[in-house]
Formats: sequence, structure tokens, C-alpha cells
Amino acid sequence: MNEQMFSVGPIMKAARKFKKLNQAEVAQAIGCSQSALSKMEHNLLVPSAPQWFLFARFTKIPPETLETGIIDRRTPVKFNSPDVSMGFKLPKRYRTSRAEKVRELYPFLQSLERENPELVKEFIASTGIDPEFFLDFDNLINFQLITDMISFYIKHGKDSEEEVKKIVEVGQNEIYWNHFRFEWKKLQGVHEVLNEFAKDQLFFQTDFQIKVDQVGDKVQVSYYPEFHLKQIGNVTEDVVRFLNTYRRLSLESLLFRVQNKDVKVELIQDQGLSLGARFEVNAA
Repeated sequence: MNEQMFSVGPIMKAARKFKKLNQAEVAQAIGCSQSALSKMEHNLLVPSAPQWFLFARFTKIPPETLETGIIDRRTPVKFNSPDVSMGFKLPKRYRTSRAEKVRELYPFLQSLERENPELVKEFIASTGIDPEFFLDFDNLINFQLITDMISFYIKHGKDSEEEVKKIVEVGQNEIYWNHFRFEWKKLQGVHEVLNEFAKDQLFFQTDFQIKVDQVGDKVQVSYYPEFHLKQIGNVTEDVVRFLNTYRRLSLESLLFRVQNKDVKVELIQDQGLSLGARFEVNAA
């Protein structure tokens, strides 16, 4: 994200809140006063190397966090887990049916940040969630936040295929894919890659079951929404169209990234406001 988001202070605050720790507990663990820790979290004081090491070990964040600006523990999604994200005050709208990682919102925020940082601030302010929440991929959100993000894009006239493609190209970067991009490159063929992609969804989201089927020389990828998605509001035909364009372009981008193949993906069936969809992939 921007320089402020990459700085140490917000990362420390995000990691502390994820663990539901207060400042006094963390300060004691890294050998400083509570006021000093507060200054660190507000970028008024830089932690020493030993303090950062102790902090990372105490809060159990990966060592590469300081380089990427994002906390990514590579853990699977646990639906509505009371142990995840509840150190933050989430508005009621986003508190139930949390089955998506912040990882899934990252491409949208990253693309928006590249184009207009003020729009990112506007969106985050509209959610009522602390900005630091979005620095931790393991924080859980619900699909309502995804549809609100899509609606925000539509509201600002950023819903053309070219705009959606920017989200994929800019936001689905090496930070988003993490180690999966290396593991999937070892696989043979489009079908095998997509099968692993479907299996690894537990590290991205559990709002949809993704099924991959071989049909002749084509591969079909189907998104089946879980029952709790029936509670999601703000779903319009424009949101569904945007979502399916994003899915289609994401599959094409993934296959090019790991197989270096320009593969055409087509939407062959959508389930309208229920958010399900089926795509056909030319696997030749």
C-alpha cells in the first residue's frame, strides 16, 4: 500500500490487536514502557532491532512482514472464528458469517491505492473499521465487505473490463499469491493447476466451494455459494457482472502466471443474485 501503510507502526498495532493484546502486555514483552510502544504504533518512535525481533516473536508474525508491509501467517480460514479479528471493533454489518480473509480484499485496495490513495481512505472510512485491520491477511471478513467494495468501484465508475483487469494485474501480485505461486508452477497442465487452486481455497475463502471438471478438451470451474451468503445485501446485477468479470480475468491471469499460457476463460452460466457461476477454460 502507501508509505504509511508500509511503516512499522501500523503493522505493530495490527499484530497486537490480532492477538487481542493490550499495549502494556506488549511493552513488557519487548522491554519498553507503554508510552514508548504507543509512540512506536503512531510512528513517533522507531523500535530497535532487538525490540522488533522480540515483538515479531511475541506476536508470532512472519519475518518478511516488515518487507512486504502485510502480515501473512499462511493459515486456513476458520469460519467465524472467535479467535480471529475480534481484537478489532467490527461493525455489525461485517461481524457475522466471516469466511473470507483480508487477502481477498487486498487486490481491490492495492489497485485503488495505486490510482488514488484518497479513494482507499474514503472506502476504509466508510466501513468503520480501523485501517490497520487491512494489513493482516488472516483477519476475517464477510462477503458483504467484498460486495461493498465492488459497489464502491461501481459508484466511482470503475466497473469496465479494463478497470477490473487493473485490479487483477496490480493487486494479484506476489504478496497476494505468496508461496502458492511457486507450488502451482510445479504442476502439469491446466486441469491440475485449477484442481490445486480449488483445494487451496481454504487459505483464501470458504464462502464458495469451487469444483473443477474435465469436459472433453475443456475444463469447467464452478463456484457454489455457501448457504450463509443468502444473508448478503447490496447484491445487484451490476455487482454480479463485476464479480464474474473479476473471476474470469483472475483465472486467466493465474494460468498465465503459473503456466505461461494465454488461456481463454468464458462465463457459461451464472446464478444471478445467488452469486454462483460456471466458467469454461480451454485446456488445450
